[in-house]
Amino acid sequence: MSEKIYMGGVCGMGMAPLAAFMKLDGMDVSGFDDAPNPDAQKMLEERGVAVRRAPAGERFDRIVISSALRTRAGELAAEFPGAKVELRGQAWAKICAARRLVAVVGSHGKSTVSAMAAQAAALSGENFGWLIGAFPRGFPMLGHCKTGDVLISEIDESDATIELFSPEVCVALNSDLDHVDTYADKSEMLKMFERLFSRTGRAVVYPESDAELGRLAAASGLDAYPVKLSDDFTKTNLNFARAACEAAFGKTFGDEAFGAFKGLARRQEVLADLPGFFAISDYAHHPRELDSFLKWIQKRRPGKLTMIFQPHRYTRTKRFAAEFAEILDACARRGNDVLLLPVYPASEPFDPEGESRKISEKSANIKLARAKDACDAILRAAESRNGASFAIVGAGDFHFEAKSLIESIKFQRKDTTT
Repeated sequence: MSEKIYMGGVCGMGMAPLAAFMKLDGMDVSGFDDAPNPDAQKMLEERGVAVRRAPAGERFDRIVISSALRTRAGELAAEFPGAKVELRGQAWAKICAARRLVAVVGSHGKSTVSAMAAQAAALSGENFGWLIGAFPRGFPMLGHCKTGDVLISEIDESDATIELFSPEVCVALNSDLDHVDTYADKSEMLKMFERLFSRTGRAVVYPESDAELGRLAAASGLDAYPVKLSDDFTKTNLNFARAACEAAFGKTFGDEAFGAFKGLARRQEVLADLPGFFAISDYAHHPRELDSFLKWIQKRRPGKLTMIFQPHRYTRTKRFAAEFAEILDACARRGNDVLLLPVYPASEPFDPEGESRKISEKSANIKLARAKDACDAILRAAESRNGASFAIVGAGDFHFEAKSLIESIKFQRKDTTT
């Protein structure tokens, strides 16, 4: 009899591909989600994973939850007696332990590099599996593989379940401090990488300019693949993806292997490119990402930009308020408008020290705004057709509200021109 799995938050970007992979591994998988992503739900149901609310008392072997539902673990255990409750990372680590894991790790860039590497390897005819915590454009977010095969996957450090993984190849994109509720400072982050490298079986890929990761890589005794960084983060991502493929498969990958990559949803995603109106969305939610994205977009669209930023998590906002303020103030001083939305808390409890005002109070150039204010600004600009450009930035929920509004604007324009 196959193992019966119930998954909480099953339509999340980390949970959905895991649920589909477990289904393909022969498990009986279903799950619930209080706010299902329609694209994720469609993908799951096409693969035979039912998105449903199970009645209390139904028998399950395991209940797998996202970190956002961690506080409900006791409630779920009581609702489904006899089931073991575990985090997403714990469940994924068990699957990866039976494969030759190529782990893509670091505070940012994981989804993009994993997707680029997976698509290049697939186009090159390699036999392997993959899992990506985002929707690639024109490529599946997962590919199943049997035990013993190479498996390319991003591994998240946010909840410390990274400590359960022992990869064959570790692709360390950066050592930037981010999830300060888990790894409080840079020294703790580096200790995490040291432990990860000690559990890695064969090779480590790391940024050539990161002296600390370079030192840890040298001390590990593993095959080392230092990667050159570029001022253009898209080129840096390509360099990492190429190195990941070459470390994983032991052969050279030319530029043509990466030519089909079309990016990911919410990563430099153009929402509208209409006469007199342009809008782009990006997932940047760390100061390094935000700075890189703003430099990238202003090189490509040098005119005035309205930047709408939604901070993600109180802990991150509290820790990096000064850095966010410096970047946003510099953006405003270049002649752009900066609108700062309330923090998207994810699963975190409210913390007044991590509110958006902790950023805005550091610069008069940063305007606190509500989601409605931002939507009104988008609508006015689209209606005036005066050449306005908008960037919707952050890992929160405003992306979906803005995208829905912009889709309706595009539909209305199409309707008026036919």
